[in-house]
Amino acid sequence: MGREAIILVAGMGTRLRPLTDTNHKCLTEVNGVPILLNALKVLNNNKFSRVILVVGYLREQIKEVIGDAYQNMKIEYAVNSIYSKTNTSYSLEVYIFEGDVMFEEKLLEDLIQFPEENVTVLEKYSNMLDGTFVTLDDKNHITAWTHKSKRPVGYTLTDKYKTVNIHKFTGRFVEDTLKPYVKQIAAQSNGTEPLETVMDKIVRDKKCLTGLILSGQKWVEVDDLNDLRQAEIIFS
Repeated sequence: MGREAIILVAGMGTRLRPLTDTNHKCLTEVNGVPILLNALKVLNNNKFSRVILVVGYLREQIKEVIGDAYQNMKIEYAVNSIYSKTNTSYSLEVYIFEGDVMFEEKLLEDLIQFPEENVTVLEKYSNMLDGTFVTLDDKNHITAWTHKSKRPVGYTLTDKYKTVNIHKFTGRFVEDTLKPYVKQIAAQSNGTEPLETVMDKIVRDKKCLTGLILSGQKWVEVDDLNDLRQAEIIFS
């Protein structure tokens, strides 16, 4: 089965200023290693053949640093659309990453080997985590996907799971479910809603996504300077 990855690196990374005024967030170094290059190295080690970088802010800088290949992988760029650029066949596995997540290779290896087909990586709630959380049923199927900005009154975190923003999808899921839902939400919101809104709509309509709950694998979502310091400690 073929594998390709989509890495989302379009944002401005405003919470990481002043580092991101002139340097893209995904090129921020953790102990001398840019976050994006760490991801590409891990993907290459696991025999990915193609990576699509969804770019926007400082995209020419990313292209200059990365180029059109990384070791054995072909690198392509998409400026606006994410999924219309994938040309996904039903036999392909598609892995989607946020470009600000620093992660160790074992995390990806565990995701590749996880038997379920459509999976997102999760971390059990702790007071060190914030952002988007999901709700699971007793079979670890995701029943709600809640962006921080859309938490209802009385929403509790202690029984929830933080999204790591790393996913594995089949080509069939991308073609038959993800693409139509992305188009629907984009049309309804004029493209202003985040991906979390799409995912929440999908899991509420269909129990089609499973959570892979981490058990010590290392990762950090680098949003601000505190996250960067934490990443440098964890990956030292």
